[in-house]
Order: sequence, then C-alpha cells, then structure tokens
Amino acid sequence: MSATSRFSGDLNDAESFWRDHASWLQERGYQLRPRYQPDWKPSWLDGKKRSRFEYEDGHRAKEAGHLMDALRNLRRTHGHDQEGPRFLSVDDPHNHCVPIYEILQLPEDDHEYLIIMPFLTPWWPFWCDLPFSTIGEAVSFIRQLFEGVQLLHKNHIAHNGIKHDNIMVDSSPLYRRLMHPTEPRRSYDWRSKGSPRSITRHPVKYYFIDFDLCRQYNPQAGPARELPGYGGDRSVPEFEVHPEEPCDPFAVDVYRLGNFIRRFLMSSQQVFDDVDARDVKVNHAMEFMSGLVIDMTQEDPSKRPSIDHVVMRFEETVKGLSFFKLRSRFWPGFSRESFIARILWIIPRHFLSQVINVLGRYPAISPTPPPKGRRRG
Repeated sequence: MSATSRFSGDLNDAESFWRDHASWLQERGYQLRPRYQPDWKPSWLDGKKRSRFEYEDGHRAKEAGHLMDALRNLRRTHGHDQEGPRFLSVDDPHNHCVPIYEILQLPEDDHEYLIIMPFLTPWWPFWCDLPFSTIGEAVSFIRQLFEGVQLLHKNHIAHNGIKHDNIMVDSSPLYRRLMHPTEPRRSYDWRSKGSPRSITRHPVKYYFIDFDLCRQYNPQAGPARELPGYGGDRSVPEFEVHPEEPCDPFAVDVYRLGNFIRRFLMSSQQVFDDVDARDVKVNHAMEFMSGLVIDMTQEDPSKRPSIDHVVMRFEETVKGLSFFKLRSRFWPGFSRESFIARILWIIPRHFLSQVINVLGRYPAISPTPPPKGRRRG
C-alpha cells in the first residue's frame, strides 16, 4: 500500500487482517465497525470535501496490529496460556484481572488466537489533564488496585508486570451512550457528542491487564523466586543491586505498586516517562500516602510490607481522612490552571459538584462496581 493511500485514510496492512476476518467474526457474534467490513468504501469521498476525521470510518483503531474493538476488545495473539489467572472467580468483586470471555482459534492458523475481553480504556484518559476530581476518587482507585493484587498474592500469583499502562478501566458507566473506541467524546454510532460524567456518581472498576509474565508459585516448593529484569519498571532496587540473583516476585509487585502511586498520584500531574519522582512537582493533597509508599518502596525487599499489611495500613489511613479531605480536589493547584480561571470557575464548579454529591448521598469513596457483563458485540 502506498504512502499516499495510507495518508488518505485507506486500510493499512494491520487493518486488512480484520477486514478479511469480519464475516467470520460476525458469524460468531462480533461485529466490527463499518470501516472493517468487506464492502467498505470511505464515507469522506461523498463530494463534500470535508476532512476524513469528521466521519466515523475515518478513524483507525489505535492498535490494529493486535487489538480491535467490536464492543469488546479482540486481542490477536500467538498463545493464550498466559493471558491471566482464569481460574479466579470473575464474580469475586476483588478480582481485578481483566476477564476473558472467549478464545477463538483462527481458521487458517492452529497457533493463532483471538482473545475476547471487555472493552477497556486507559485509567488516565488521554483527553483529560487529571484522572480524578476528588481525593475520594483517587482513594477508590488505590483501594481497587490493592485488593486486586491482594487476591493474586493470596493465590500465590505474582503479576510481574505492574506499571501505569497495564492498568485499565471500564469507563462505560461514565457515558450516557456507548462511547466510540477512538474518539471518546463521540458516541459509538457517531450521532452525538458527550463528555464523561462524575466518577463519584457513576463508579467505575479498574483492571490489571497484560499477564504474559504472570506466574503462580507453589508455596510447598519453598519461597518464590524470579530472575530480575522482567516487567516494565526498571527502578526496582534488586534489579540494579543483584541483577543475577533471583528475587522475591511478591516484594517486587509491592514495590512497583508503591512506585506507581508515588510517580502518578503523588509526584506529578502526568509522569509517564521513567524519571526520578523527586524531580517533579509534589501533589500535597496525597501526602497521607507518603509513609505507606515509602515502606512499599524500601530498597531492601525484606523490609517491604506484604500486600496484606499494605491493605491493612491503607484502610487505617483512610479511616483517618476527614469528610472535607475526601471531597477536596485531587490536584488542588493544577499548574495549567490560570489563577483567574481557578477562582472564577474551577473552584466554584467543584464546590457545586460536591454539594450535589452530598445532597444525592453519593459516598466520597465509591464502592467497587460488580464485574462487567458478558454482552457481545
């Protein structure tokens, strides 16, 4: 395919795979968007001379090489044995492993599969400056991560790859209409526009993804050990100090979870690069997590608390947070806000929103929603 045709919005090589399998997928209950149907013709060639981005089918799937949306996520893979601890009950509210609804074997390849998962979005929406409106929403997020890792460790499972882009959210409760997978401010059918609603009033559930490195250990075989160098967070101390010695994967999970909180919730508005958290602006609104995070990221893994102790200390800390603290803004002095906008619009709007939440009896820390349903595309 020429560079010109790609620029014009035609299907690229990765997208062609999905077009070629659209009919086969539809027979199994999964309908792809019009762009990936065999008889598709670009809508922007209607003579109106508008940009292709004004049309629904002018938008490509973001990661068509291995992911496609069909009201579900269809993941293309050459193996499915390590796609997550599937024996954990999907009905357990503490289970935050992305559920797998079905595995389809491609008709032309005995070693290639499509894994059917719920449609999830990044926990930090790319179109938003901040992921949470209140401290309570951030606390709910942290609680769900902690309880998800606690359930894994209870079953002697280490994720072995906890990092910011392996955490996703089912954001569907935030939209009145089904959102479009590539343009979240448009509806799936492209007929209307919208913006996300309050997380406090419409609770969401967060999930861990990417279980390629996940492993279950046998406690009767002795302490769990794993060679360093796995996963995406290279700041783990034992990876640097003893790069050739096996280390405790559960202690590494605890470190990565603590480092994630330090980098993304306590240290900056948006620290997606591997930088030292000490070099970025501190979110003082989250200082109540400092003591626990410091212990979770101890250089000596034997001094880090187990996930059970992390959860216990976290819940004790949360009990000490006041009503006003939980309802306060997640980032009280966001750097991109002008002083005038903050005084005349942002603070009054936040105050009004919290009045509505209190009068509506919406808890500051939302309960974890039930598991996502099985509806097909």
